[in-house]
Amino acid sequence: MKQCLCACALLLFSIKISVANSVTDFMRALTTDEPSVLQKKIDEEKKASEDLYGITLYEPTYVLPLYYTARPYYSVYGGSSPEDQQVTHTKLKAQLSLAVPVFNFSKNTALKLSYTQMFYWQFYARSRYFRESSYKPQLFISSNPIKNWLIEAGVAHESNGRGGDLERSWNRAFVDVSLSGEHWMLSVKPWILILKAASSDLRNKDIDKFLGYGRILAAYKTHDNTFSLMLRNNVTSGFRFGTVEATWSFPLKKYVKGYIQAFSGYGQSLIEYDHYTNSIGIGVILNDVI
Repeated sequence: MKQCLCACALLLFSIKISVANSVTDFMRALTTDEPSVLQKKIDEEKKASEDLYGITLYEPTYVLPLYYTARPYYSVYGGSSPEDQQVTHTKLKAQLSLAVPVFNFSKNTALKLSYTQMFYWQFYARSRYFRESSYKPQLFISSNPIKNWLIEAGVAHESNGRGGDLERSWNRAFVDVSLSGEHWMLSVKPWILILKAASSDLRNKDIDKFLGYGRILAAYKTHDNTFSLMLRNNVTSGFRFGTVEATWSFPLKKYVKGYIQAFSGYGQSLIEYDHYTNSIGIGVILNDVI
């Protein structure tokens, strides 16, 4: 009997190893044998995290001094702007995103904390003011299990911190799987809403209807130019409440690139999660998706 159990256990272990090897081989077959654009970025971040307390840029960090919105959400801001000014079409948009390792499980796996802030500044208004800001801290595990693959899983909170009727927030648990070739990168990021009673249920119960349950990001890099396309909530909403964002970063200086960003859909900012608009902006970027 013991011999039979041992044989079964050995067989199951062999099957497990075989399946794991098959999955790894399949993952490698989807990418390149050479270091990809994503792997190069991962290696640079690992090296940078060894200095200056391990702080690195995380999501794209940029400034768009000219950001034009075709259909501003006038009604939601009524009575909340200085001197009751109407929202202008042209504004300044910027984003800052940083990450720091909290604990390193191994050379390729770490627990990380990130913070991303996006804001819209009515710079061209009669009395300048910040129309909207969003704050997104995340705690997640980041793993580079094999070359050219990155898997991140964790929790994120995002809110505009305004309080009252203008408060918008949501909490999510997410998994982000990225794979890459010599010039391209594909990222698939599904999520689910969590702790809704303390966030999304308060002022924006239907945020998942407009922002969905995930996003797909594709990027291509050639001659130091990076092109990206982000799709969110297109299929799951039956193409009624989807979002498309396209970007292009191009060489200017060693550490600064030109940046063009075009947006069409819902959720341009958190307070406008249920408002459809088209926007385009131009400026500079410090780090792109690859």
